[in-house]
Amino acid sequence: MISAGYACPDTDSLPGGTAEMSRLKTSWVVMANVALITALLVFVALFSEHERKENYRHQVEHYVNTTVAMERVTENYMLGEQEVCDNWAQYINSQDLTLEEAAAFVRATHVREAISAHLIDAETLEGCSTRPKLNTKDDYAVSYARLDLIGDGAWIADLGTAISISRTYTNPMNGEQSLAFCNRITVRDAETAGKRPAYLLRVVPTSELVKKWVFPQETYKHEEFSMIDAEGNYIIRGRSFKNASFFEFYKSYNQPGVEAQRQLFEKILSGTDSFIMLNSKGQECIIAHTPVISTGGWVLLSFAPVADLSSETVNWLLLGVMSAGLLLLLVMDFLYLNSFNKKLQVMAKEAESANRAKTDFLSTMSHDIRTPMNAIIGLTTLTEKNLGDREAVGENLRKISLASNHLLTLVNDILDISKVESGKLSLTPLTFSIVETAENLVNLSQPMVKEKNIDFSFRINHMMHEYLYADQLRLNQIYINILSNAIKYTEPGGRVSVDLREENSEKKGCVRLIYIVADTGMGMSPEFMKKMYQPFSRQTDSRVNSIQGTGLGLAITRQMVELMNGTIECQSEVGKGTTFTITLDIPIAEKQPEEMRLDGISVLIADDDPILLETAVETLESLGAAADGAKNGSEALEMIRSRHSAGKDYDVIILDWRMPGMDGVETIRRIREDTDARIPVLLTSAYDWSDIEEKAKEAGSDGFIAKPLFRSRLYERINGLLRNETKPVAEEDNYADLAGMNILVAEDNDINWEIISAMLGMFGIDSERAENGRICVDKMAKAAENSYDLIFMDVQMPEMNGLDATRNIRKLENKWAASIPIIAMTANAFSEDIAECRKAGMDGHIAKPVDLKLVVNEIRRIKEERKK
Repeated sequence: MISAGYACPDTDSLPGGTAEMSRLKTSWVVMANVALITALLVFVALFSEHERKENYRHQVEHYVNTTVAMERVTENYMLGEQEVCDNWAQYINSQDLTLEEAAAFVRATHVREAISAHLIDAETLEGCSTRPKLNTKDDYAVSYARLDLIGDGAWIADLGTAISISRTYTNPMNGEQSLAFCNRITVRDAETAGKRPAYLLRVVPTSELVKKWVFPQETYKHEEFSMIDAEGNYIIRGRSFKNASFFEFYKSYNQPGVEAQRQLFEKILSGTDSFIMLNSKGQECIIAHTPVISTGGWVLLSFAPVADLSSETVNWLLLGVMSAGLLLLLVMDFLYLNSFNKKLQVMAKEAESANRAKTDFLSTMSHDIRTPMNAIIGLTTLTEKNLGDREAVGENLRKISLASNHLLTLVNDILDISKVESGKLSLTPLTFSIVETAENLVNLSQPMVKEKNIDFSFRINHMMHEYLYADQLRLNQIYINILSNAIKYTEPGGRVSVDLREENSEKKGCVRLIYIVADTGMGMSPEFMKKMYQPFSRQTDSRVNSIQGTGLGLAITRQMVELMNGTIECQSEVGKGTTFTITLDIPIAEKQPEEMRLDGISVLIADDDPILLETAVETLESLGAAADGAKNGSEALEMIRSRHSAGKDYDVIILDWRMPGMDGVETIRRIREDTDARIPVLLTSAYDWSDIEEKAKEAGSDGFIAKPLFRSRLYERINGLLRNETKPVAEEDNYADLAGMNILVAEDNDINWEIISAMLGMFGIDSERAENGRICVDKMAKAAENSYDLIFMDVQMPEMNGLDATRNIRKLENKWAASIPIIAMTANAFSEDIAECRKAGMDGHIAKPVDLKLVVNEIRRIKEERKK
């Protein structure tokens, strides 16, 4: 908030005298230099250590990623070799070839020079090669009888899987360490012409695979690779990997405990990671490991000295910071002298700006407060002079009520913006019904909608959760602010639409509520939209001059939306209208309505709004009803006639009031004329039922259901209608249920007591006054049981406030007195005030100035809860 205590800086209060200023400057500069040098040294030390760790972490991460990339290369290479082997086998199996003919076919496919193929008889383990033995020209015979390579358990993966590959072995034809990719084939016996099983081996030197493993030489100069099986045995071994098994190599040069060793080996075989170990020279090296997919347990290992990953680089940022720090020290004196002189100028400008803002604020508030106050005072004077004219008095009182409500809104907005700017605005979540919130929006908007003849619609979509857990007061305020602005700035005959839909939220246990309000009002210019969330901002337009408002609503709304971790978006165009979209993630309350079903019920709903119609049909079907939709009254009438002719009348019909061509009332009249069946018909609308009640009942309507059409409201209305539980929709309340009650009112203000006692008397309620909290406690301590039905408790009272009085009453020995319902009736209306009242033990809250309807509703709520 803007303070009234701003003043220009008093230069006399600043340090006086040249000597004193000089000493101050010298001391300040010396301390600043020492502090800056110390800060630089600390920064250099911390930053260097941080950079070293970060650099090493990134190096390790890059090293592991490079190893993973090599695994991908390895797997792709192996899959490619296996595919070639499989293609050979497929062709051979499709032909009637002998072993030698099959070898000739493979030889003719131009196998790479380093790679050969061996075709081995499955029984004799003898066969032929596509290449002759080393240092011979014509000897193609090859034997696997002594290699223990072919047979059960010899292959890493069973034949028929993605890769069927052998362990490394010495190629009997040339003595090279090799791997064999295998597939089964069937060949013709050259002597008997019978079929014989055989193996086709694509033999690849391990050096071919090693060629694929390449690290960036500019980064890693001593890297090596090895490949091991699930027992740690080397499939391929790099130069620096010692012993016959990697696991033995690790145990030979490192001394881990048995359990730590077991965990490390499991880690190596189970996933991708890295660890540090000592090599045979006692040097630290990093080992990255990753499984070779499709091999059934092989692991690719990469080796590099830790020193390769810890190379030091020149940190230009650090050098730049140090240089800048030294430069800063050199110019410190000059900057200080300049800043000291400029500070006085800045302080003067700030004081001038603050005073101007204060003046603007007071001017705005003076105008906005005096406008309704002038109306109240003037109309009160007119009323006093026309007491005999009931019509004039009634009209004046109505206008006084409107002006009073506007003044109350103004005060609330000022208090809200004050809390927003002071950071004291907080949330008090509680379980509430989103259905009641939406219905409250419709009810509050009706007077202005009716007065301006606005085309008003309220649609819901996919509202599956009725009870939510949030600050209902703030949510209501957000929604009402946006909707009231839309109605306020839309000219008579315009259109305002509200869409409320539920979506899945990314937050667990929450739903996402999207609230969209669109109007065909005057719109906003791009320039105004840049500052529309600033307090006291209003669009400049000759049409706005007569519209009351503080310009605080949007500022408050955005702050509340952000406090609830939501978003608010706006699209607007001058002369075309504005659309606001508010998105909030709200927790789902534990309380949810009981199971609601309308199984076996057929319902027809007619509405010219296609989105509302589709949503309503889906909602009815989710309740188990068979629902049909009609786009207008004529279509609905045809569907009703068709069903009636077939002897399958609808159980319930719901008609929108305002439909083009044939509205809901006329459609009801035609239904009653055309069919002899007494089908229950409900009218639905977002407008006030009292406007059409008489005509609707004359036409044959059975009742009314207000939009938006929530799931629970559809169920309650249809279920009640079919069970003959209908009630008059606009029945006048006679308050008979309140007569005879006795309420204790704790109120220190005489006028407030006079008002509340008179209000209660209007309903036949007796009331007794306690002038402060202490008297209230004494009365309850001495009262006979059931002397009072409840207590209205003011919070701010002399001697003992309402909170302490409530706590003391709750401690009384008399169980009736200690449990009596207590409702706060106070001017403290913020959500945190309500929470404080409930924490003290109160059962409800009514904000001053008192609204008659709220008082009645609160009393009835307490009565219903006491019955339960």
